[in-house]
Amino acid sequence: MNAYKMALIAILALNIAGNVFAADQASEPVVRWNSLPYKLDDSRAAEKWKASPLFGKTLAQGLKFDSAGSMYVTTARWGGPDMPATVSKVVKAGDKYELAPFPSASLNDISNLDGLKAVLGFEIDEKDVMWLLDQGHVAGQPSGPKDEKLVLWDIKANKEIQRLVFGPEISDKKCSFLNDVVVDNESGFAYIVDSGIFGDPLCGGLIVYDRKANSARRVLNATKFTNDDRNFSFAINGRQVLKNGRMRTGADGIALSGDRKTLYWTSLTGNTLYSLPTTLLRDSKVSESELEAAVRVETQLPSNADGLAADRDGNVYLTALQLNGVLKWEPATRRLTQVAYNPEMVWPDTLAFAPDGTLHVLSNHLHLWVDGDMDFTNPSVPNFTIWKLPVKANSYLN
Repeated sequence: MNAYKMALIAILALNIAGNVFAADQASEPVVRWNSLPYKLDDSRAAEKWKASPLFGKTLAQGLKFDSAGSMYVTTARWGGPDMPATVSKVVKAGDKYELAPFPSASLNDISNLDGLKAVLGFEIDEKDVMWLLDQGHVAGQPSGPKDEKLVLWDIKANKEIQRLVFGPEISDKKCSFLNDVVVDNESGFAYIVDSGIFGDPLCGGLIVYDRKANSARRVLNATKFTNDDRNFSFAINGRQVLKNGRMRTGADGIALSGDRKTLYWTSLTGNTLYSLPTTLLRDSKVSESELEAAVRVETQLPSNADGLAADRDGNVYLTALQLNGVLKWEPATRRLTQVAYNPEMVWPDTLAFAPDGTLHVLSNHLHLWVDGDMDFTNPSVPNFTIWKLPVKANSYLN
């Protein structure tokens, strides 16, 4: 029995139990693209991009909102160095939406030694500071000495206010895959997941960042909690992921509870939601064995998840890849529900709260892109969609 059928059986069972419900009609597409249109003010850069074999074949991944409601999207340079930006602001041009390099074209310039190379996960905190997590790896190649880093950009002041370049003891330059970040300005800490996909076995882990000291340390390195489930395989709409072999990805989605007391995460190739008390993570005297002993299995999910988000009330939202939707985990009641479903929501990747509390998700058919099977020739095919979901709550950052 394949993973797709197993997921359907699981969701049916949960429906019968009254724990999960679908909401086919309630998710609303806000922006749709067949291919991503960059807005480039430099004519030479625009011509260079148009001449690239990668032109029009960029994969959209991350999504966040600032306090003014502006949307930002990340496009990690998995395909190659030609992409004109890895972080962009979504701007309206007539009745269409384009991607303008953010914070600037120069910071996104691949030749800039101090610039942004391959940003996948990021966060915009309650002070409108953008936390940019740079994977460093371009098209899967080893990163340079200053490429894997965390950069803090003040959107309102339009300036960089802090950065930390990760040493090899924090993120391995060959193995690491820096994936996502959540922020706690009350304690001055942030938490990062590293999927560790460029090694066998994987080298997944968590990274704890201390903003005041501008330092980081790595925990739970290559453990069963941060690597993948080696026996896990899955399908999207009946199609095996991937066609040339199983996808293997460690710690991937991450969320921080509204009271800042609990950190949640999942591995992409696995269906377990884990948690840890943040007091333990912030204490450098707590040993690895103590951390491992404190990891809690929150629940087994009916689908693996990619993006996670949490609201102020402590609920955790998870994209459900095999169910074309979004799940909600309520730790207080131990209840799991499906809060969004749409058959066109294929590979829901990143979750993001807008300023009005509405939850959004970017779906991107990621498995088709990785397999080289994405159709960029038909404008009516929406490869990338930003959805408004039937969820309204205060973000954990609110």
